[in-house]
Amino acid sequence: MGQRIEIRRAAHEDAQAMADYTAALVAEKLDTILLEKAYSREEEERVLAERAAVGGVFLLAMDAGRAVGMCDIQRGTRIGNRHAGSLGLGVLATYRGQGIGRRLMEAAIAEAKGWDGFCRIELGVTPWNAPAIALYESLGFKLEGVKVQGINLRGRPEDDLIMALTWQPGVKPL
Repeated sequence: MGQRIEIRRAAHEDAQAMADYTAALVAEKLDTILLEKAYSREEEERVLAERAAVGGVFLLAMDAGRAVGMCDIQRGTRIGNRHAGSLGLGVLATYRGQGIGRRLMEAAIAEAKGWDGFCRIELGVTPWNAPAIALYESLGFKLEGVKVQGINLRGRPEDDLIMALTWQPGVKPL
């Protein structure tokens, strides 16, 4: 399955496919993501417009017009954090384990490394999500710390791991 998947930037026309994707992901009732509800087409259109305005990247994994994975890097919006961004990633259950998450992340990282002055991508991951942690580590992310009781996905506050990928920034000012 994974080879026929197209990785590309999300476009305004993808809003319904994105809404369908978030509905399917929420229906999985995962204990590893913060997504609580599915977004409507209009809400996805708004997300795309907001991301375009502040900078960053929003990529989709598409299978015959169906969104089966998403990866985004949201760049900081203030002078003190524009060199960094936070990454989000998700792949539908029936598509996991096929390299789609890796392909999404590799494409997003490659794009971010071309941004002037940008040098840091960070993410949070639950300690029990071993496949995700292994993927992040294989891409060069390092564990930076633990937010003690920083997340509540299973009915009680639990630790949240903070990981980051860093590199030397370009010399151009932000």
